[in-house]
Amino acid sequence: MFQPAHILVVDDEPILLQSCKLLLEAAGYKVSTATNGKEALDFLVLNHANLSLLLLDLTMPVLDGLGVLRALREKAIEICTVVLSGDIGFDSVSQSFQLGAYDFVKKPYEYEALLKTLHNALERREMEVNYYRLRLQLERSERLHRYMVESSPDMIFIADKEGQFCFANDRAEAILGYSKDELIGQHYSMLVAPESINKAKLCFSERRTGDRSTKGEELWLLSKPQGSEERKKIAIELNATGVYENETIDETGVKHQRDFSGTYVVARDITERLAAQKLIHYQAYHDLLTGLPNRALFMDRLGNAISSAKRKQDKLAVLFLDLDRFKLINDTLGHDVGDELLKSVATSLKRCLRESDTLARLGGDEFIVLLPDIDNAAIAQKVAEKIVRVVKNPFMIGRHEIFVTASVGLAMYPDDGEVADDLIKNSDMAMYHTKASGKDGFRIFTQQLSEQQQAQLSIEQEIRRGIRERQFVVHYQPQIRAKTGEVSGVEALLRWQHPERGLLSPAFFLPIAEESSLILDLGDYVLDMALDDLRTWWKEGFELKKLAVNFSAHQIDQPNFVDNVIGKLKEKGFPGSVLEIEITESTLMNDVDKTIIKLKQLSSFGVHIAIDDFGTGYSSLSLLQKLPINRLKIDRSFIQDLRDDSDRYIIEAIAHMARGLHLEMVAEGVEEDYQLNYLRELQCQVVQGFLFGQVMSARDFSKFLFGQQAA
Repeated sequence: MFQPAHILVVDDEPILLQSCKLLLEAAGYKVSTATNGKEALDFLVLNHANLSLLLLDLTMPVLDGLGVLRALREKAIEICTVVLSGDIGFDSVSQSFQLGAYDFVKKPYEYEALLKTLHNALERREMEVNYYRLRLQLERSERLHRYMVESSPDMIFIADKEGQFCFANDRAEAILGYSKDELIGQHYSMLVAPESINKAKLCFSERRTGDRSTKGEELWLLSKPQGSEERKKIAIELNATGVYENETIDETGVKHQRDFSGTYVVARDITERLAAQKLIHYQAYHDLLTGLPNRALFMDRLGNAISSAKRKQDKLAVLFLDLDRFKLINDTLGHDVGDELLKSVATSLKRCLRESDTLARLGGDEFIVLLPDIDNAAIAQKVAEKIVRVVKNPFMIGRHEIFVTASVGLAMYPDDGEVADDLIKNSDMAMYHTKASGKDGFRIFTQQLSEQQQAQLSIEQEIRRGIRERQFVVHYQPQIRAKTGEVSGVEALLRWQHPERGLLSPAFFLPIAEESSLILDLGDYVLDMALDDLRTWWKEGFELKKLAVNFSAHQIDQPNFVDNVIGKLKEKGFPGSVLEIEITESTLMNDVDKTIIKLKQLSSFGVHIAIDDFGTGYSSLSLLQKLPINRLKIDRSFIQDLRDDSDRYIIEAIAHMARGLHLEMVAEGVEEDYQLNYLRELQCQVVQGFLFGQVMSARDFSKFLFGQQAA
């Protein structure tokens, strides 16, 4: 009765383990599982005789995959093993094969590819088992011996004392392309590639037998030439042993060999295996999209270059490069176009460099360059200038003509760092400052940049501590109806009550909070606190109609943005209409389509939308028509001096636009009566500024409301 192959699957990830088990059972295999190396080893000790194959993960607790393979070797347990792992480091792959693994499958894997690998491994195992059985029968029958030799999956040769072939099996004929008649009588050197000839001299004249004979020697053979084509190179793994005639056995059972007659050679074709190993090695050290070295290979070359520069007292440069606006191109034109652009950029960058230089891709749109053996920083600067200039050239990707620029940072050895990590960190820092200074250029690392970076990191740490210790407070500024002077709403404004520096404005900390993603924590904090304060004012009898809160692009980008805002309103017991979200024009331009969808979802819940600092950005009228906007807020810079005709023309244009789109107009920064009168003439509905009240704490705002009520 047919028995399905029995496979033991070892993986510490339950979901992957279960999915793999179901897949293999569906393919007709019997499957057992283990969740770590210790459990697997215990199972193998008891059941290895009934197992067909071991599918083994490398990275596991208790005992990892390499530990399992070592233990199996120590216990002399032979089991066909296929390694399945996300760890494709050279050491892991190399050790796996050295410890006897048949093949290596990288996670995540394609099911069809995995099944094919297992099928091949089981076929190979079955073939090896059959081969072993035939060898046992060799001792009983010369006829069976001949059959085994001729049907062997390996090439088998016998060379005489002079190195001439006196036997070759069918497999040798099939692999090498020579008939047996063409091989018999020829010297073995006719098959050997020039680079392997010295090694072949030892193998094909082997006189030793037993444990001292040649085992697992790798060399290259050449196939029969086909017309004008070059002879194909074939990698073999070779075992060789001496052949003796007139062998005698003494009374103690010891064999005495006399009359050396030649060498028995078994050669296995390992061309495909070496190619697979070479591919695995390539993938471990190269970026598969561009074919460039990856971080691991770059670090290796940088380390060697630093050692050489130190020995020769030379200089070298590291250039960190980031493409500007790549995310926009990727999001707009798709990842396929983005990938082709990266490949084209890589090709262009390589043309800027010497053969001895190294260009690597770190991931995304980040590249890094190593310039070894240079005399001074001026040479590196010229390369940086060339890179910036070349990247600015248009790239034709399909039917798209794409323009990008590059921001480059440059660090020199030994001035800017004597170890690889410091050089990369400092060139990255210089690149960051290039971006902050307008992009499309390069910057050389200086100690001043490092000090600025350290200061920024220090502020970031203080912000984190400030959030934990609730040092941040929410202040408020009233929004006033221009005609009646009544309070129509309030804008929530974040301040930092720093224990040492006093009350700090957002200009001091918000840019850093944006870059470090701390703005998400601060945004939640402001919304929670403002809604709590609003509930307090309602309880005091001041039912304010509108609470305006500013939101950044980073907050809106979050997948849970809409659910988070609506969830907090429901949690605090407020209708959506009480909240007004203020966003800037630049925020609108960040992934426009997704932003529109999210704002419409909030609008359908009743939340109002206001465009803050209107007039300072670059939103189009057609975009404003697509958005569920309720208000336009005129930036305070236009209100400061209305005696300037240009400012008045801008405000009048905004007012006309607001009336045409049926939007309310809010003016910020109103500080003098003439400004208020002018805005009333323009039918501006809402104003805010020091003329009505400064930014104040929640308690002071309560007093302000009581004062307004009393008046």
